[in-house]
Amino acid sequence: MLHFGGVWSWWALLWVPLLAVTIGCLVLEWQALAHNHWRMGVGEWLLLIVAHLGFLAACALILGR
Repeated sequence: MLHFGGVWSWWALLWVPLLAVTIGCLVLEWQALAHNHWRMGVGEWLLLIVAHLGFLAACALILGR
């Protein structure tokens, strides 16, 4: 089967669904936190922001931007 497709097409078939699930989870997480923002301290917010910035930086490196 790999003979009929390129490497990038198989990579996309494997990782795009995982990326979509990850983005969906992030959206739900931000929505839940927006409703309960008073329960998180400043340190927790900073760690959350740094984690998401790291995720965006990794995506940018993978996509080559």
